[in-house]
Amino acid sequence: MDNALNRMWSISAGALLAGSLLALWSWPKFFGVDTHPIFGWAEAQTGAGWLEPGLRYAVGALAAVVALLVLLPKTRLIGAWSALAMSTAFVVAHMTPMLGVNVPSYTPLMEALAAGRTVAEINALALPTDKGAHFTLALVNLGLAAVTVAAEFALRRPKARTLAQTLASRALASREFSPA
Repeated sequence: MDNALNRMWSISAGALLAGSLLALWSWPKFFGVDTHPIFGWAEAQTGAGWLEPGLRYAVGALAAVVALLVLLPKTRLIGAWSALAMSTAFVVAHMTPMLGVNVPSYTPLMEALAAGRTVAEINALALPTDKGAHFTLALVNLGLAAVTVAAEFALRRPKARTLAQTLASRALASREFSPA
């Protein structure tokens, strides 16, 4: 029963994680926008010209590969570890002043970036934020990756004995246990 439950957690958390990686971290990096708001905003904040589109494409491709690894049973553990590392990096990035927990909302931010506005000008616009949606997504993916890793470890470990089983076998072996 233990292995069936661990397998269920591994498959379901892995499927949700892979779906999230593909739908929210891979697909949007390649389609739908000329300048991705997260990477464009981080580039505007830091002046690091390699963030948009270079790092955006790299993250999108990596997320797709990690999703594939998570979907395949033989590579699920390495995929889940990779997703855990990516999610941790995204959580940390959102906790820096470069990105922040509350990122400006996509559409107005993309319009401001496309118009060539500076960070000071964008901040002066007092754009509405995503209310922590991207940060929350990184936390959810971190949790799904952690559940997948834990379930995969549980499936791979040798059959563990419970404390009661260990004590009972020791008592029987030493003949200190006498049934009433």
